[in-house]
Amino acid sequence: MSIKSQSYLYPTPEGVWMFQIFVPKYMRHIFGGKRLYRKSTGTKDLATAKHFRNHMLIEWKALKEQYCPDTEERRINNAILELRAQTVMKSPLQAIPTLIEIRDRYAEQYKDRRSFSTLAKSARSVEVFLKHLECADIKITKIRRSQVALFAMRHIEKKADQTVQNWLTCLGSLYEFARRVHDDIPPDNPFHGHNLEARASIVSYEPFEPDQMQKLLDAAEPEIRNIIMMGLFSGCRLDELASLKKSEIKTVEGVRTFFISKSKTKAGIRHVPIHSRLSAIVDEYLSHSYGEYLFPQANKINRADGKKGPFYSQAFTRLRRRVLPTATDRQCFHSLRGMFITCLDRAGVSETRIGSITGHTEQKAKTEAFRTYSQGASMEELSGYVELVSYDL
Repeated sequence: MSIKSQSYLYPTPEGVWMFQIFVPKYMRHIFGGKRLYRKSTGTKDLATAKHFRNHMLIEWKALKEQYCPDTEERRINNAILELRAQTVMKSPLQAIPTLIEIRDRYAEQYKDRRSFSTLAKSARSVEVFLKHLECADIKITKIRRSQVALFAMRHIEKKADQTVQNWLTCLGSLYEFARRVHDDIPPDNPFHGHNLEARASIVSYEPFEPDQMQKLLDAAEPEIRNIIMMGLFSGCRLDELASLKKSEIKTVEGVRTFFISKSKTKAGIRHVPIHSRLSAIVDEYLSHSYGEYLFPQANKINRADGKKGPFYSQAFTRLRRRVLPTATDRQCFHSLRGMFITCLDRAGVSETRIGSITGHTEQKAKTEAFRTYSQGASMEELSGYVELVSYDL
């Protein structure tokens, strides 16, 4: 693909070329309602920037075709579905959907209620499963438990247990969705009950000893060192930190915070007071013009699921294996979250307040009145708790 001139490219004051394109209405929910999508090419060289732009336009065209509500393919598919609906009484078998049909209907129904990364996981699960079956598509009612068991067994030899379990969970959700919107689908979900025990390997994370932590910090590259520090003094999950945008450094009730707008749970959407040990790091990154994300490398990551965390997770794992060869796999970046919570717990902070900071909701003792009327702790109070966190570093 070749485009003449500097279309879609704009220079920043520093001379770095920026890719910019208009977002159509039917795609704005993916980009937080934005009318324009901007991405730094990371280069001042125009020829290199054009090469970057051309690849971006190819992907952009594919994305538009996927989400455009009025394409020729969608009109044909909708007409076929309508035709089938008219003949359901005469031929019930035609009403049984395929796995891809359910994937697309699920994405359409939940596009405003599920994150792009969640829908991408479902799509990826369908892709991997159909590739295993060596077929383009399959009727939902034709999926057999034995097929799923073989799929899990073959992939668990190559992938982490949790990865395979995540695929089965996504596929199981699609099957349950199919049961809700279609008749004559058996209640026995072929993707459930395979008992992979994937969670058993990550039930408990081991903390790092002070000397181990110091070795990691001393050997880490600056950006990895800084994200480690932020994990230690905020208790945030890795992808929460990696996905932070500069605009999400906010002041609430006079307290500077990280606004965690993307999290694995609803309770994870929260403001986390910024520890005084992190202020210099935050100020340094805010002063740079790498892009919209706080961490420089996060602006260069383009994954289909939208996640920024895997890059840093892999970098942290490589660092740990190089510096701490005797460390176990249960000593990972998520261990920093446990160390943060342990500091608060040992300082006497209540479980409810720890949950407010870390985004946990295991607060079953709350009364109905408490859940309904209480606005929770003030940001000043939570900031005081965060400042109690300290390590022998």
